[in-house]
Amino acid sequence: MRYDGAQLSVEVCSPGLRVVRVAGVLDWMTVGRLAGLVATQVARTGSSGHLVVDLGEVSFFATDDFGALRRARDGARAAGVRLHLAGASAREPLLPEAITAALAEFSTFPTVECAERELRGWRPAGTAVGRPRSSHGWSCPPAPPVDGGNEAVPGTAVTG
Repeated sequence: MRYDGAQLSVEVCSPGLRVVRVAGVLDWMTVGRLAGLVATQVARTGSSGHLVVDLGEVSFFATDDFGALRRARDGARAAGVRLHLAGASAREPLLPEAITAALAEFSTFPTVECAERELRGWRPAGTAVGRPRSSHGWSCPPAPPVDGGNEAVPGTAVTG
């Protein structure tokens, strides 16, 4: 989907992991649309596990109002899905303090790849306690071996 200088897309990485990618300007309107897309993904039949919002391609943070995304995160949690952000940590020193504070309210990873490696070994969302280790600045563990399960086709991308 492309809206007002921003593009949103969804990638299904595994049965328990989807990535919502955001590119372009992240303003209050984009945050609202992003929250709607998160809610749509959470409502999908069989949705469980983790949803990672990739902010790595955001060219400009034009708002510090992440209220709609907070509400989407809380709704996801109630449905058994954990919402995480990725890709903004390298730019945090360059961002205004209000944006950094808003981002700090979320579970974060330095990159989507790091999130994928760490979350594949995580327990189901209902039993997880606390935030991912990478939220605390620790490096990601090595990738666990991938089993031969055929539950979903990794790398499937959905765009609209």
